[in-house]
Amino acid sequence: MRVARGFLWMLVGTASLSVPAVANPIAPNININANTGPVPQSSKCSSSLGTAPTPSESNYDTSAGCLHSKTHRECWDGKRNLWTDYEDLSMIPKGVVRKYELTITNGEIAPDGYTVGKMLVNGQYPGPKIEGNWGDTFEITVKNRLSNGNGTSMHFHGIQQLGTNRMDGASGITQCPIPVGKSMKYVWRANQYGTSWYHSHFSLQYTDGVVGPIVIHGPSSVNYDEEYTLMLTDWFHTSAFTLFYNETRGIPPLPNSKLLNGKWKFPCDSSDPRCVSSRGGFTDIVFEKGKKYRLRLINMSTTYMQTFWIDGHNFTVAAADFVPIEPFRTDVINVAIGQRYDIIVSADANTREQTDFWINMKTCLIPPGMAPVDCSAEDARTGIVRYNASSTKNPPTISNCRDQKTCRDEPKELVKPIIKRRVPPPPHNMLGDFYVSWDSPSNGSTASQDDVGWRWNMANSTFFVDWEEPTYSYLGLEGNERPFPQSYQPVYLNEKDKWVYFVINANFTRMGRVPIPLDHPIHLHGHDFYVLAQVTHDQFDRATPIEYNLDNPVRRDTAVLPGGGFLVIAFETKNPGAWLIHCHLAFHSSAGFALQFIERESEIFEQFSGKEVRLYHEQCEQWREDWKTNPARTGIRDSGA
Repeated sequence: MRVARGFLWMLVGTASLSVPAVANPIAPNININANTGPVPQSSKCSSSLGTAPTPSESNYDTSAGCLHSKTHRECWDGKRNLWTDYEDLSMIPKGVVRKYELTITNGEIAPDGYTVGKMLVNGQYPGPKIEGNWGDTFEITVKNRLSNGNGTSMHFHGIQQLGTNRMDGASGITQCPIPVGKSMKYVWRANQYGTSWYHSHFSLQYTDGVVGPIVIHGPSSVNYDEEYTLMLTDWFHTSAFTLFYNETRGIPPLPNSKLLNGKWKFPCDSSDPRCVSSRGGFTDIVFEKGKKYRLRLINMSTTYMQTFWIDGHNFTVAAADFVPIEPFRTDVINVAIGQRYDIIVSADANTREQTDFWINMKTCLIPPGMAPVDCSAEDARTGIVRYNASSTKNPPTISNCRDQKTCRDEPKELVKPIIKRRVPPPPHNMLGDFYVSWDSPSNGSTASQDDVGWRWNMANSTFFVDWEEPTYSYLGLEGNERPFPQSYQPVYLNEKDKWVYFVINANFTRMGRVPIPLDHPIHLHGHDFYVLAQVTHDQFDRATPIEYNLDNPVRRDTAVLPGGGFLVIAFETKNPGAWLIHCHLAFHSSAGFALQFIERESEIFEQFSGKEVRLYHEQCEQWREDWKTNPARTGIRDSGA
C-alpha cells in the first residue's frame, strides 16, 4: 500500500430540513410497496442518552415467502429481507429502470423570508426527490443551464457505485465538470436501501442550493404506517463562493439562518427590500393519532451538526446512513453533516391540552470540552407536528432545550448494524495515519495559488485537483499514464479484497503545528467504513494499546472525527475506483481537506465501455475549451473537490 501522508482535521455540521420535492415529471409513476409505517416497540425512554431494546429474531418474520407490508417491514419480496447482504450483487433484487432529469439554473428564492440569489434544481430548492426501490437502476440526466459560467456535477451521497466508479460525480476525479449548455447521464444501481441525498461536487455549489433527497425503499428493522422526508440545513444569505475567501483568511463563515425542508422564519428587518417575511414559514407534518411515522432525517448542511427532537415525543432509531440497525429508543439525536438517520415516531402525544408540537433543531458546533450552546442563545423551533391538519396556530413551547446532549456522534453501544460483521484487528504495520492541520503555504503546505491564505491539510499537502485533468486522465484514460502532482494526494490500495486501516488524527504534535480543536464529519465515497475507534480526548500513540471495536462495529459512510482526539476506520478493497475521502464541512473541503484512494488501479478502466471512454473525452475537451475564456480561471482558489 502506497500511502500519502498528511494532515487532517474536521468540524461537526448542522442540519436543516427541506420538504421532499416532487419527483421529476419524466420519472415513471412509482408504485412503492413500502409506502409507510413503524414497528411496535415496547417501553418508552425519555433519556436523551438512548436505550436499546434487546430485539430477538423471534420478533421478526424470517419465513420464506414473507412480503413487505406495514406489519412486516423486515420482509421484502419473499426471497430477500432485512438480513440479505446488500453488498453481494447476486442477492440484490432485479428492480426496474427509473429516469430523472435534473436541470441546474440560477434564480432568486426566499425560503426563510429573505430573498437571495442561489442555484436551483428544476427551478426549486431543495431539488426534486429521487425515489425508487431496492435494486432499481437509476438513469439521471443532469443539465447545466447556469448563467454564471460554472461547470457542475452530481454526486449521489452514500451510493456505493459498486462497479460504476465513473458515475461517482466528483469533478476533477472521475469526470471533468459538465460545461454550460451540456448534460451528462449518470447510471447506477441501488444495491443499498434507505435515505440519502444528491448534491453537486463542483466547488461550493451544494451550499448555494444544488441538493435534493434520495429515498430507496427497502426492508426496515421497525414497522411504520407512513413516512416523511425531513431535510435539515443551515442557510447563508451571501453566496458561498464569496464567503470562501473569509475561510482562507481564518474567518470561518457562519450561517445566517436554518431551514427544515426549505422553510423557516428569519427575523429580518422589514425596511430591507430583500425582507419578504410573508414568504417565510414553518414546515408542517401531520400525524394521525395511533399511527407510526418514519421520519427520514438528512443533514444537508455546510457548517453545523444539528441536534434534533420533537416536543412531546420519543422515537425509535432504525437506520444510520444506509445501514439498518438494531432499534434503540431516545428522545433526541445528533445528525452530523452528510449523515442520515431513519427514526420512527409514534403519534401518541398527549393531545388533551394541545394538538400542535414543535420540531426542534439546535446548533452543534462545539470545541471539545465546551458545554453545548445554551438554550436561550438559539431558537430551536423549526417545524410543527400537527394532529389537526386544519390548525394554523404556533404550538406552546414545551421544551426548547437539550443542553444535556453533547455534540458527538451517537454512542457506538447503540448503533449496531443488523447485518453483523467482525473486523480482523489491524496489524501494527498496516495502520496508515493522516494528520489534520490548518496551515499557511509557508508552513509546509502546497496550495493552488501563492496568495490563497491558509489551507486545510489531510496528507502531504493541501488537496488540489485541476478540473481540466481529472484523476482518470492521469491514470491513462486519455492516453499515457502520468505521475500525479503532489496535490492530488493519491493513496494506492492495489491488493484485492484486503482490509485497510487508517487513523485520522486531530490532536497531535507535529512539526510545531497545533491542531485547532474542532470536530469534522468525515465522508468516504464508494464504501461504508467501520468505525474501530472514536477517541474524544487523547493523542494516538502506537506504543499504547488501543481497544478497538471489532465485533460488529458502527458501519456507515460519514462519521465524526473528534477535534480533541482521533478516528480509526477500516474497509475492504472490494470496489475498484478513485474514491474521495474528505471533510463534509463544505468550506473545509474546498480549502483542501481531502485526499483520494486509488483502489485496485489495474481494474478501474475495465468498468468502461468504448462509448463511455469517448463521452468522458468529449466532455473534458468541451470543458477545457470553455474554461480557457472563463474569467474565474485566473482567481481560482478552490481545491476542486
